[in-house]
Amino acid sequence: MDKMFQNKSGEQSEHPPREMLLLFVDGELPVKEAAQLEMHLEACWPCRVKTKKIQEAIANIIEFDEQVLTPRLLPPQGWRNFDRKLTQLVAVSGKQSLSSRLFGSLGRFLPSSHLFGLPRLLLRPIVRNAAAVLVVVLIVAFVIRFKHEPTVSASELLKNAIEAQTRQVHALDEAVIHQKLQVRRKDQALAREESVNWEIWNDTKNSRVRQFLAEGNLVIPLATDTTLTTDHKRETMGDVINELAHVLEANHMDPLRPLSAASYQSWHNTLQHQQDKVIGTKLPGGLNALKLRTVPAAPLNIGQIVEAEFVVRASDWQPVELRMDVAAEGGNRIYELTESSSEVVSLAQVNPANFADQPIVSPTPAASPKELKKQTPTPALAPNPQPLSFALAATADLEVEALRLLNRVGADLGEQISVNRPGDGMLHIGGIVETDRRKSEIINALDPIARSPAVRIEIQTVAEAVAKQTTTKAAPSPSVRQVEITGNTLASEPELYAYFAGKTKDKESDTNETIRLYAARMVSLSGQAMDHLWAMKRLVNQFPAEQMHSLAPEARVKWISLIRAHARSYQQKTDVLRHELHPVFFPGQSLATAISSEETVIRDTNDLSHAVEQLFELGASNDRVIRSAFTSSTGGVMTTVIKAPQFWQSLKNAEGLAARIANSY
Repeated sequence: MDKMFQNKSGEQSEHPPREMLLLFVDGELPVKEAAQLEMHLEACWPCRVKTKKIQEAIANIIEFDEQVLTPRLLPPQGWRNFDRKLTQLVAVSGKQSLSSRLFGSLGRFLPSSHLFGLPRLLLRPIVRNAAAVLVVVLIVAFVIRFKHEPTVSASELLKNAIEAQTRQVHALDEAVIHQKLQVRRKDQALAREESVNWEIWNDTKNSRVRQFLAEGNLVIPLATDTTLTTDHKRETMGDVINELAHVLEANHMDPLRPLSAASYQSWHNTLQHQQDKVIGTKLPGGLNALKLRTVPAAPLNIGQIVEAEFVVRASDWQPVELRMDVAAEGGNRIYELTESSSEVVSLAQVNPANFADQPIVSPTPAASPKELKKQTPTPALAPNPQPLSFALAATADLEVEALRLLNRVGADLGEQISVNRPGDGMLHIGGIVETDRRKSEIINALDPIARSPAVRIEIQTVAEAVAKQTTTKAAPSPSVRQVEITGNTLASEPELYAYFAGKTKDKESDTNETIRLYAARMVSLSGQAMDHLWAMKRLVNQFPAEQMHSLAPEARVKWISLIRAHARSYQQKTDVLRHELHPVFFPGQSLATAISSEETVIRDTNDLSHAVEQLFELGASNDRVIRSAFTSSTGGVMTTVIKAPQFWQSLKNAEGLAARIANSY
């Protein structure tokens, strides 16, 4: 809340005059005016800077007085007692005012006859004016000395840059932001550098975006993959932009507005305990600029920004440079974006051919100037309704990353969570879970990709799904395993009773309860093992053969690692199951497992997929035998199956095959 202040000439201003700031610092301002000025200083950083400079100037005057004048300019002999008495008086009455200190300093320079020869009424105004002049001179000196030092924080720099961009956009009814950027990618591991000229048109009113690559006098539209494969050079250019877009998305930045304060702030807001530093710099041509350097706190993962620099012109807060140091395997990759030119023009001034293939979907009436002032400071640039292949269309690599994140919270084991890419090009992640807490766990796990414009997440609780259910009678329910054996007769009851009867108390009820709990545990263990087999089967069937070949090396490694992890878990569950079945049904059999040397070695994804299918069939067959043996039955047919040596060998074969998959290439 800015107050109106009045200077000596009676003119009104939203900023207080320098004399008022001086009185405020000296503590001589009336209480009411001081309170108003304090409120103004909280909201006005230019006045805060001026006040700080005045305080620094006064501090330097006092330091000069104490370290230079006092030791070297001793007063005449006749004044020494007066100086001592004056010091005692100050100690009694309180702190010296600024005028008193300056008066004392002037007393050291001027003879006493000159000072006391002046009329008393004229003496105080002269001293006060002399003090004001001296302070102004010192302030000017300090401003000249530190004129290149920045006076804004990181948040103020970004805020000012966003507001400047907003004013440009709101100045026109149908604003189009046109930027020409030079993009450089430096690979430290390969010691090479590529450069691309990138042109972006943003129709802010109709949410349309067109992008081009510039090669000499040739402008290549970035709309389909076919335009990037005419030769190797153009393919490399498209690869640089493609990779940059993925880096921006992964770090919560805007791939359609890469060189914007709003995009940088979006990433900056996700950081904690980062180090920010604003320094003054010079642009080519000698223009003053401010550089914000941000260093996130460690540790950082592959693909995250290790350090970033954002440069704006000091004159108009226009972003002109962005440098990102990104963590990569074998060495960091550096991306540098430099503005060649930038303008905000009316849509009527733009060549209609730029947006010829992007018709306006739902035009909205232009807002009035009053309405524009009420809008948010950040220009609202919706995603392109006809998405660019690299910016909004989901890739198989992104799908693998989603599967990996879900695996970290066990959301790929038995729950109704689906991950797919239908015809709209988006990655859809949906499902139904039991509780709000579980829903939050899954959504938090997906946070690294949640802000990507290519991802759609819709996780519901059972209660939310029931509330939306309007056309069907039964509401969907999550897949939850609750195993409880309640039947009086189990297919394997004779063997179980013979084993447990001598290990429990004499009461028959104790033996029955022990058998019931044991049977429930065997069925549960087998079911948990099958969850991992189902997860492996879904991973194998997630991508057709042609998509598997298009996976990036990093994504392929993630996909294989997920399969190996599930195979290892299945191996462990089966090992526990065998150890608990052994004393009851196979006391004379060996527990050791061995991997046959005749088995085919897993060399590639085709071999891996075949091995997973084979393991699934083997595991599913074993699961059917276990469930039949430990559920209610009228006969003992399945009892002979679970006791057969062939079933015991089948368990060992499944465990051995799982071990081979877990240790595959």
